[in-house]
Amino acid sequence: MKSPYATISNIQTFFESKGIRAQKKFGQNFLIDQNIVDFIFKSAEPLLTDNISIAEIGIGLGTLTYPVLCLDKKTYLFEIDHAYIQLAKDEILPKFPKALLFEGDALKNLFHIYQEEVFVFGNLPYHLTTEIINTLVIHCRNFQGGIFMVQKEFAERLVKETSSLSVFLSAFCDVKYLKTVHKNCFFPIPKIHSALILLKPKVQTKPNGWRLTSEREVELWSQMLRTLFWGKRKQIQVSLRESPFSEDPGFREALGKAIQSAEIPPTARPEELNREQFLTLGQHLLDHLSK
Repeated sequence: MKSPYATISNIQTFFESKGIRAQKKFGQNFLIDQNIVDFIFKSAEPLLTDNISIAEIGIGLGTLTYPVLCLDKKTYLFEIDHAYIQLAKDEILPKFPKALLFEGDALKNLFHIYQEEVFVFGNLPYHLTTEIINTLVIHCRNFQGGIFMVQKEFAERLVKETSSLSVFLSAFCDVKYLKTVHKNCFFPIPKIHSALILLKPKVQTKPNGWRLTSEREVELWSQMLRTLFWGKRKQIQVSLRESPFSEDPGFREALGKAIQSAEIPPTARPEELNREQFLTLGQHLLDHLSK
């Protein structure tokens, strides 16, 4: 089932009837290419098992919402804009009783899915992309993955570069670049192209594989990466000594020992290490701090 507002003319008619326009502050560019919608669901289908719930962040005019709700699963909808909240109440919720709508800032409402086995869809505003993804992977303990529309540049950095964010996420999930989405697939047309990324929970291939099991461990993992990437092109021994994130003597000493245990040269720079080396380093850090 398609949204009745999936074409430019229908969107313009809706805008005129409500006296509104797309708001840049919410990053509102509405997907109008049905081929992209079909691609999203084809990519997600193998992951949408029987007992899974679904969430959509930013329902807008319902381009993804209608086909999502047609899956007939418990679905959590998050929307901040009053115009689309009202649209959902008037036209969507009466047709789909399994849908739950949460009004306002999604980041303040995502706690509703923290305990759910949930797969998440979202066309994410650039300024909140990192925070939303981090919130999902850290706090949704049964996170089953997600497909997100993000800026193309962000997606490429996440997949191709060794950065604090890409390494941080590697402890929780695998990230795959699915498809570039041309800016003409949206209305209004944004200035830059977008991309679809797929997040899948990290599969533990070893019986005692590395896994963050508490908020404290997540904080230490984050602190370690902020320390090492504080000066991305600096040697890690310099960052360990000078970074404001390693001021705590106990943490600094444990991280120094972890670097030795992981057999990482102190003269190496963060971009010279691969993600497995960072994961190994994180495990050694937790081991040293637990002694």
